[in-house]
Amino acid sequence: MPSIHPTAIVDKNAKIADGVRIGPYCVVGGDVEIGDGCELVSHCNISGFTSIGAGNRFFPFVSIGTEPQDYGFKGSKSFVRIGDGNVFREGFTMNPGTKEGSETVVGSNCYFMMNSHVAHNCKVGSRVIMVNCAGLSGYVEVGDNAILSGLSGVHQFCRIGRFAMLSGGSTISMDLPPFMIASGRNAIVAGVNLIGLKRNGFSKEAIKAVVALYKIFFREGLNTTNALGKAEKELPPLPEVVEFLDFVRASKRGILNRRNEGR
Repeated sequence: MPSIHPTAIVDKNAKIADGVRIGPYCVVGGDVEIGDGCELVSHCNISGFTSIGAGNRFFPFVSIGTEPQDYGFKGSKSFVRIGDGNVFREGFTMNPGTKEGSETVVGSNCYFMMNSHVAHNCKVGSRVIMVNCAGLSGYVEVGDNAILSGLSGVHQFCRIGRFAMLSGGSTISMDLPPFMIASGRNAIVAGVNLIGLKRNGFSKEAIKAVVALYKIFFREGLNTTNALGKAEKELPPLPEVVEFLDFVRASKRGILNRRNEGR
């Protein structure tokens, strides 16, 4: 049976798995599903059509599932979906999708620090870290193992690739390709996330190829078309190279570069 503090308000229609602990002054709505082993420490609000996997922890003043912060929202039935093993620290907020049937999604084993925000219709992968006060605008996509440092911000519809890092206080309004580090206001790509790649077991060959991609796209002054052509011609078709090039080709907002210009 779940453990529910007497001061918590849990709707009788909520689906609460065994092993869930709901602490003082939490509020859980009737369309919420919470998986086994989750803990709501205290003062949490989980509402809307929200589905939560197993083993998540929610610290005080987390708010998930309330209406999206979007003037276009007209009361549609939309969703929040959360995987397993995530940590949501104090003041974290996450809203459902704006349009009918749409959703906001977080994967598994992420760490969301104090006052970070995942807006409507975002898609966040697994093992993502968002540091204090990092924020995602609507429709942002974040790949697995990405890191958004403190006070960073991402414009709506932007994408952040796998193992990319956004430095503290940075803002982006264009796409940040996988494996790269971006820094500054209207951020530039400042280098390769070498430490992250080494810590996560990328081969020397893969790291060498990623460094070569960085030089081709961000140091040689080429436009995107020419950089793609050069990379395809000169670099081996390793999975990391293919992933990077596919990400660039799929960009609708353009990718960041070294001179604060999109290409």
